[in-house]
Amino acid sequence: MNAKLIPAAIAALLLSPTLFAAPPAAAAGKSAAKTAAGTAKTEEPSCPVLDLSTIKPSKVTVLGGAALAEAVRSESGFMIPIEGKILYAFDGEGNVAWTHGLSSKVDSLSAGIGGILYAGSRKTTLCMISPGGKELWKTRTGFSMEGDPLPGRDGRVFVRGSSDIACYGLKGTRRWAIQVQGQDTRLPLTELNDGRLLVFLTKTEGGKSCALTVSPFGQPMEELTFSGQVKAAAACGDGVLLAFSDGAIGLCSVQGGKSVSRWIQGTAETHFSSAAAIIPDLGSGRTAAFLAGSPARLLYVNTQTGSIEAEAKTGINAAALRYTGITAQGLALADSSGAECYSVGTSGVAPGNAPDVVLPVWKARYSNAAGWSYMFISDEGFIHFCGKDWVISSYRVRQSLSRGETAVFKGKKAAQYFSFYNDNQMTSSELYGRAISGRLSAEMLSDWKTGNFGGREQGYLSLLTGELSALNSAYSSASSTRAAGDAVYFLTHPAYSQELLALAASSQLATFSPVIARLLLKTGDAPLVLSLIKAAGELAFDADGSLLDALLYTAQHTPSSGSDGTLMAICDATCEICRFMGIPAFARRGKAILSYLLYPQFSQRVHDYAKKTLDRIIEEKI
Repeated sequence: MNAKLIPAAIAALLLSPTLFAAPPAAAAGKSAAKTAAGTAKTEEPSCPVLDLSTIKPSKVTVLGGAALAEAVRSESGFMIPIEGKILYAFDGEGNVAWTHGLSSKVDSLSAGIGGILYAGSRKTTLCMISPGGKELWKTRTGFSMEGDPLPGRDGRVFVRGSSDIACYGLKGTRRWAIQVQGQDTRLPLTELNDGRLLVFLTKTEGGKSCALTVSPFGQPMEELTFSGQVKAAAACGDGVLLAFSDGAIGLCSVQGGKSVSRWIQGTAETHFSSAAAIIPDLGSGRTAAFLAGSPARLLYVNTQTGSIEAEAKTGINAAALRYTGITAQGLALADSSGAECYSVGTSGVAPGNAPDVVLPVWKARYSNAAGWSYMFISDEGFIHFCGKDWVISSYRVRQSLSRGETAVFKGKKAAQYFSFYNDNQMTSSELYGRAISGRLSAEMLSDWKTGNFGGREQGYLSLLTGELSALNSAYSSASSTRAAGDAVYFLTHPAYSQELLALAASSQLATFSPVIARLLLKTGDAPLVLSLIKAAGELAFDADGSLLDALLYTAQHTPSSGSDGTLMAICDATCEICRFMGIPAFARRGKAILSYLLYPQFSQRVHDYAKKTLDRIIEEKI
């Protein structure tokens, strides 16, 4: 990849030495004010220090092997893969929530939307694991994977090797794969604020780091050259945060369709002499932490403006970080000899104008670093050490939570890549006919089932999303008054509406599940209801249980006579959703739906099928 891929004018702008060259005046001024206020303080806030080497752990859990990767937090707790091909889920107090066997050892683990987990196995195999811990599918990538899988926004996942990047859907079909030579795998693959990938390269321009952006549909976009050597990067809601080798920090963001420097804070503002570690999305999501030095200096930075909001001195060695995490008490940091937690409070130096200061919440010291491989710190105030001796030792470092302290974990929700959809107003109408022709529909269905369709998906999703939105509007209007204008088309062409639902179901994307759930609650049209039920079962992704709720509603409002096919389809869809999500709470809801179908008003045929489906759910051992 080179600058010839983009217009010369854009290349000149992106490769100019001004990228990340100077901070905005307002941000610089604010950070200077914060720094001045911080240096005016004569006393550093302190808190008690707990020596873990002198106390016994609160809880000890013996595993079936050593931990293979860092704990990953999801809706189901803290996930840890261990030797013996087993995945453990722990709650915040160190209790085992569940265990599930896997088909192979796990090298890396990432949490996606709705609690889905993606695992890399033996560097060449990608696995998807349900929120309840069951392996749903695995596929060989054809290259040696580097780094953790990167979950996308709509259910897709990205993986990369030293010269490859590939994308897979919810059911394991490869959507695209491209070659990107010379990737710098020491830096993570990240998503910018509009969803395009930022891929760092090994090549440099005058010692300055270079990167390539790639669309979520596998299309190379821009080449970038930064103003220095990038040593760390992390995605946040505003873009990708960067830490440079000289101690400067900045944000790469997409504005007006182009990747630009949104802000930078130089070493005069950060007072860092080396590259910082980055912890994004603290608290509200518009704050990030940067940590550098030994003892490390901690900065809280507004990711939108770049202003330094708070700072503190810590006892942590940033070059030897073993763990960073966000808990109910604040930001938890750990190195080989100690862990500390910090929150933001008011300094009280100048009432009404006081800047925030970073306050220590708790500190702990230990001397057993050689005995453990990984650790995690929970909202409940526990440090958990994953020992090399197959034991997890849990120590309470916070005796009680303060009032108002609650869990801060926020699961990832599905979202569409709207920034990349084609800006067209094409919608089916009586005048112009269907927006997605029969030939195009067949092509979409074939591509989504066989895979490797690449950039064609951009056009597919633009059309399908618009059509489903219009279909939803048509039935919203029909519920009270007759649909007006173009919306009539979907009511008078039910076969086409059913075709759209079949396309959504085969897309392997999570973003269509809410549309199906809403339509199930709106329509009483029997053929469309049956298509919706089948689509729900084929997609099977149901992050918040809205599909199961809609299936129960449909069962309760379906005539008991002459509707055996519809009711049996509800059984199948319920089973598929419960199996795919793999969560006990979902299994209980699924059993409630099937139990309802055992009521006397339904036929013996429906009773028998519901009983068999109940047995299938029980066999899944959810």
